Amino acid sequence: MAATVLVNSNLIFWLHAIIFYNMNRKSLIYTIIIIASIISILLVCFGIGGKTSDSSKVEQYKEYSDLDNISIWLATDIHYIDPNLTDGGEYYQRMVESGDGKYMYGCEEITDEFISQVIEAHPSALILSGDITFNGARDSHIALANKLKAISDAGIPVIALPGNHDLTVGRAAKFSGDSYELVDSIDASEFLDIYSDYGFSNAVARDDTSLSYVTEIAPNLRVLVVDVNTVPGMSGILTNSTLDFVEEQLKQAKEDKAYVIGVTHQTLLEHSELTSQGMTFINNDKLLDLYEKYDVLMNLSGHMHIQHIKESNDGFVEIATGALMTAPNYHGEISLNGRRMTYKAVPTITDEKLSVAAEGFLWTNAYRQAMELVETQDNSADLAGYFADFNVNYIAGRPDLIQWDSELNKQWEETDSFVPVYFQVVADEMEASKQQNFSEYTIKW
Repeated sequence: MAATVLVNSNLIFWLHAIIFYNMNRKSLIYTIIIIASIISILLVCFGIGGKTSDSSKVEQYKEYSDLDNISIWLATDIHYIDPNLTDGGEYYQRMVESGDGKYMYGCEEITDEFISQVIEAHPSALILSGDITFNGARDSHIALANKLKAISDAGIPVIALPGNHDLTVGRAAKFSGDSYELVDSIDASEFLDIYSDYGFSNAVARDDTSLSYVTEIAPNLRVLVVDVNTVPGMSGILTNSTLDFVEEQLKQAKEDKAYVIGVTHQTLLEHSELTSQGMTFINNDKLLDLYEKYDVLMNLSGHMHIQHIKESNDGFVEIATGALMTAPNYHGEISLNGRRMTYKAVPTITDEKLSVAAEGFLWTNAYRQAMELVETQDNSADLAGYFADFNVNYIAGRPDLIQWDSELNKQWEETDSFVPVYFQVVADEMEASKQQNFSEYTIKW
């Protein structure tokens, strides 16, 4: 069976899928393709990242009590795979290396290190915002849930929700040598059973029609988990019944003078002016209306595998944390105290060898693909290396660290590829924005 059968078909951004698309830029048809492709690239370009925002919520919050030294950790897009489901053979290698840059070869080590860090730091809560497993295999869910028990046993509440790779996945498989065999995935009821101790059993309210729920971190702070991936084969749909549940809970929180943080897997906001599908979910606009109406503090998400921060037109903030398995292997650390919230994206890996391997994997993938475009040029290595460096900083939410080279940019312009368009979009947005650091953010009210 062809190696492409089980390749990740998620609609999230991956540079391999769009940058290296050969095209004739004089063609109107290809111009349309450019516009469609630019959606993902612009994710990092439209936003405010890294600055302090004076909240408009002051009027409502003036009657709320101060928050008292609350810390929340967040990880997203772990894509954990049970080691018993792969022998690291040829098929698995081909799939990983044709993927979106996740360093799956270090999955077990990265996951274990993250769990150890959570236990040592002992935050007020840990949020896992979806795509917990690698294509939803039941054994992977069970194995990860067993690992999470060490966190809950340490007295740290875990708040979990499914992503689009976690439920009823037809590609769930065990990999051996140069082949694979399909294995069981799980449905919503099984997710609830496996992760019952991770948010659900202690919920103050649960939605009857999805895996959405509300949990309380402090008497005046609640987390509203909104699930849009319950409907089999129809991930990314926020139903009207769940919207009703959300509004009911927001009304109750307002009455109780409790702050609310929203959590989704897919992004609530379109992180690009051109994004229309794939990153967000159906009825995201209705959820945003409710969040702005009831002055939700912010939304936390993932899905993009890119570190990014976005504000709505009315100033509502969403922070999308990068994937735990993709360099620089971020997790989010959130501190709430008094009337101030700070967020930082923190690299998880402390082992230098593992960190170098993860970043090298992301860099090499981009380099290899770039070389296919410029291999006939005398300085092909310089051109490909420049692109790979550029991409690593972009994925990390740090385009401000890109070292621009006008001569190499000019040479890329002469190629019949998408790369110069990518470069120009980032350059234009950096010029238009005051700051392009999406790894930290502060809200005050």
